[in-house]
Amino acid sequence: MHLRTTTVAVATSVLLSLTGTAAAATASGPLPPGNPPATNCIPTAHTLEKDAPGYYDKAPEMGTAFWFFMQSGTGTLPFAPATLAELKRLNIKVEAVCPVGPLKDGKGVWTPVGAVGYSNINFTNGRIWYPGGWKFTNTKTGRSHKVDGFWLHDFPLINKASANVYIDDKPVPHELELAHYNTAEFYADLVNPRVNGGKISFGPRDWKFKLSESYAKELREVLGVDLKPGTHVITLEINANPFEVTAMPLKPGMEKETGKN
Repeated sequence: MHLRTTTVAVATSVLLSLTGTAAAATASGPLPPGNPPATNCIPTAHTLEKDAPGYYDKAPEMGTAFWFFMQSGTGTLPFAPATLAELKRLNIKVEAVCPVGPLKDGKGVWTPVGAVGYSNINFTNGRIWYPGGWKFTNTKTGRSHKVDGFWLHDFPLINKASANVYIDDKPVPHELELAHYNTAEFYADLVNPRVNGGKISFGPRDWKFKLSESYAKELREVLGVDLKPGTHVITLEINANPFEVTAMPLKPGMEKETGKN
């Protein structure tokens, strides 16, 4: 069931999403029991200590972290067919990096989102950032490429996603542009009020991320992945709640992988 929305409603929702501070919790603080993280994931190296490896954003300590979009929710990130085919061809092992978790049958990953505990927007550098990520390991060579801490930017003209990445688990990460997308399509698919799993939900339903040249290069050099820049590699659907901290359903047809990582 999909509820119709008007331009006024969209604008109002976006403005509501940008009010209030994230004083309750940050990605490094207590995580909300009402919207729990994954547990079958590998530990994150993310920290807000600026001298530690994995530090990548000053928003909370500067007091410029505002909650973006909704109080709580779930992001579903299924891999596109081209990505799944390449992972299968190379027998790539996929692991989620906490608080991100794996989807059932290796279809992708999911992540908790929301102002309380997870997501922040840094107005000083235009980053809307999230903890955790995913790790690809070539089981034949043993080499790996890991995303741990990622962000959409640059707000308000949001057209790309970047991350902290680790190659072969080296302790010092580097920033890498992962993918890009169309700004107009981003905002056109931003709110989408609907009913999913018996809950009223808000958020994008079909953000398609296209592989950047730099991420394609690193995946090829490290893992042997053969995906051309501009290839649709992953899609994002967010089901979010603007009013309370609660667990929200995944994209219809997708399930969380259960059990140990």
